This record gives sequence, structure tokens and C-alpha cells, in this order.
Amino acid sequence: MESSTSPHYDPYAFLPFVAYRSFDRSERESCYSLMHFVESEKFRGVDESYRQFLLKQDDRDDFLLETGAIDQGGVRQDWAQVRFSLIRAGMWMQLVQHQDHLRESLLQAGCETGVPLIDQVAADIYERLMKSHEPGNELRRVVLAGDVGVVDAEMFKTFDHLFQNRMPDEIYVSDEPGVAEMVHKYALARYIPLRVFTSADQDCADQMLAKGTHVFTISVEAESDSSLTNRLLQLAAEQGKVFHRFPWVS
Repeated sequence: MESSTSPHYDPYAFLPFVAYRSFDRSERESCYSLMHFVESEKFRGVDESYRQFLLKQDDRDDFLLETGAIDQGGVRQDWAQVRFSLIRAGMWMQLVQHQDHLRESLLQAGCETGVPLIDQVAADIYERLMKSHEPGNELRRVVLAGDVGVVDAEMFKTFDHLFQNRMPDEIYVSDEPGVAEMVHKYALARYIPLRVFTSADQDCADQMLAKGTHVFTISVEAESDSSLTNRLLQLAAEQGKVFHRFPWVS
């Protein structure tokens, strides 16, 4: 006899995942739970010390007590505008990193969390994943790379133009400096799920294109000063994937 109980996901459950970078640190941040990510992001750009304090709360009860007492008037001014995409990005990144553990909850229809907004996010992700099986609706995992010597916030305009018709489901990027660093910042600014690959790995490009569907690069010259970027373009052409190089003029 089948159970009528809806699948359940606890956003407070300790299931650590790696999220975005804080740019005064070289490492990406680890979040004990989805709610560690959500509650800490409320204070990004407002109170960095308190944001870091929340991320380090390693006791569930203490975390619940602390966040339950938060003065919502002190959070970032754009919270209402960004919270859905912010929660969605965090949930997506946690799901990617814990697919087996979350298979019976977030990957099931009608998953409930006990938090209405997070229920909506879970339903949105489930619907997107189901639609990805339809021809023409496949997941769009975009690889972004480029020169290590180019750091210019103006390239956000290039990314916005690139994604004006359809946002990526996920961005794949390396840990290189330069363009890749700007990609990290862009993904955070737009709350696009991010997957980061280690450029020192000899097969980094192969890893990125194992699931990457599109490759877009930015470089001053036709041949980038990043060997990884050149390798990505070469592999994309060999594998018949969509690719394009954007010339950069500073």
C-alpha cells in the first residue's frame, strides 16, 4: 500500500554545501544548511561580520534561537526582491552536491518544507527538472571562461546580453583569476547556481564539458592567456557544442 505522506525536506537540516565566494577570502563559503545560506545572505553588503557569525553557527538549536530574534528591519533593502532567486540558487547548489541524499525529497513531486516560500522554490526546481527531459528544454549548463589578465566589471553587460533571452540553469567556472573571478561575482550578483572546477586539474576542461552544454569565453586576443580557456574552445568544437568567443577591448 502506497503512503499518502508527501515527501519532506528540512531546510534547517545540516547538509553542508559550498556556495559562493566572499571576495575578501580565497575560498568559497560552506553552509551547514540551506537556512544558514538564506539567513546569512540577508546581511550581505549590510553587516559582513554578522553574516559570517551566522554561517559559523554549528548547533541547530542555537542557530534557530539566533535567527528567530533577527530584526527583519536590519536586513538588506533588496531582500524582498532577491529572496526567491537567492533561495533557489542555494537549494539548487545543495541539491547538486547531495543528489543521492535528497533524491527522495527535493527530486519528488509535492515536496513540503513547512515554509511556504521554500515550498514554492522546491516546486519550481522540480518543475524545471521535469521539463528538462523535453526536447528543446534541456538543462542549460553554461561554461564561462577567459583571460586571467582581464578584470573589468563592464563584462557584466556582456553576460546580461548573453543571457537576455534565457538564463542558464547553472554556470560552470574555474577557480582562475581574471574573467573567471568576474564570473563568480556575476553569478552571486544574479543568484545563478554556480559549480566551480579546479583549474590545476589536468582534465579540468574535460570535467567542465562532461555536462556543460555551452561554452562562452572572453579574451583580448584570439588565443587567450588562459590555457584552460583555449582548451575549452577546442573541446567544444570537437564535441559539437555551442561555443563563442567574445573579443574584449578595455
